Amino acid sequence: MPYRISYFRKVKEIENHLNQKVFGTIDIPASKSHAQRVLACALLNPFETTIIGLGLSDDEQAVLKALDVCGAEIRSIENQLVIRGINMAVLSSRQLSISESGLASRMLTPLMALTHEPITIQGHGSILNRPMYFFEEILPKLNVQISNDDGKLPLTVCGPLIPKNITVNGSLSSQFITGLIMAYVGSPLTKNEVITVENPTSIPYIELTIQTLQDFGHDVKFDGSQIHFNGPYKWKETEIQIEGDWSSAAFFMVAAALFGSITFENLSIDSTQADTAILHVLESFGAEIIIEENSVSVKKKDLRSFHFDATNAPDLFPILAVLAAYGTETSSIKGVHRLFSKESNRAEVILSEFSKFGLKMNIENDTLFIEPQTSYTGAIIDPHDDHRIVMAAAIFALGAKDKTTLLHPEVCAKSFPSFFEVLESIQFIKD
Repeated sequence: MPYRISYFRKVKEIENHLNQKVFGTIDIPASKSHAQRVLACALLNPFETTIIGLGLSDDEQAVLKALDVCGAEIRSIENQLVIRGINMAVLSSRQLSISESGLASRMLTPLMALTHEPITIQGHGSILNRPMYFFEEILPKLNVQISNDDGKLPLTVCGPLIPKNITVNGSLSSQFITGLIMAYVGSPLTKNEVITVENPTSIPYIELTIQTLQDFGHDVKFDGSQIHFNGPYKWKETEIQIEGDWSSAAFFMVAAALFGSITFENLSIDSTQADTAILHVLESFGAEIIIEENSVSVKKKDLRSFHFDATNAPDLFPILAVLAAYGTETSSIKGVHRLFSKESNRAEVILSEFSKFGLKMNIENDTLFIEPQTSYTGAIIDPHDDHRIVMAAAIFALGAKDKTTLLHPEVCAKSFPSFFEVLESIQFIKD
């Protein structure tokens, strides 16, 4: 057997795939990035929001729980969730736990500042090490009192937030900008304010926030450096279909580009999700991409190399390192500085864990260089509680000899709870 995936003290085996190719059809789960934004809008909407296709990831469930704690009315009808939001101005003092969701912590904090009562946001695990000092600098300028644990969670805010023309530094994360945008739209005091964003990063995620608000009927514009509001905003009854998740699809798209052919359903080619960039990387690498009305197919064709700036799509780093590992020449991925404050120090973990397979890598001037090897051995991989590391390592293992053991595979539940079930559904046939 070329490898085994061991988890929950069990060993899962997949048949030797040498001289074989992988194939299958995958229905991609909901985008947690889109879903969390829709849920935040539903909290602000005093009318009913009908959400179709909400996923089961830990991050989505964390935001849904926060809505419940805030007092939103939530009911389930078949595969739909109907939510009636609240008047944030009269929200009473309480505590919210956002589990380990980085987006939830940074998106909901400004929303909780819309009330005049103190609201505490807390979490657990790796989120307690992720920086929140952006709000310590910005929120007091908007009439918000804030206290925190040395720039990290837990933190307490007390408003009400008053929208103003402000300039913010967007270099740390677009998630902070998303929170401010949501709060401005949620405030009854918003008129024609402008938020100027210096050094913006992950611009597609800001665009996803704007698009989500527009789907609720709100006029918010972003020109790449300034966000323009046209309030006060009026809400209405809204129905939203959650997009398929390009971040999740990327893992199996790389598997297809390296080992065979997979068709992906429930993906919008017109999505503003940052990780749609995976298609451009795969084309550069030599994969064949077939786009049809309701599906995207990725097929192995050539194995080359690529050079990609992932500053605006840092979640692709782990799986792109795997793609590069099977290329023919050295590949490079720029934007390493975006990896330091993820669920792990993702730059360090990629180097330490993927080198166990025999991959050679080094970092120079904010760029990860990956030198492919002719073969790889199985390894024992510790994902360091990082969902994207464990999923990327599982795809890496498809081309490694001997047994590969993945420690703590359950961390994939943060974004893709069914990842291993999907992996096991993939089939191999003789080439």
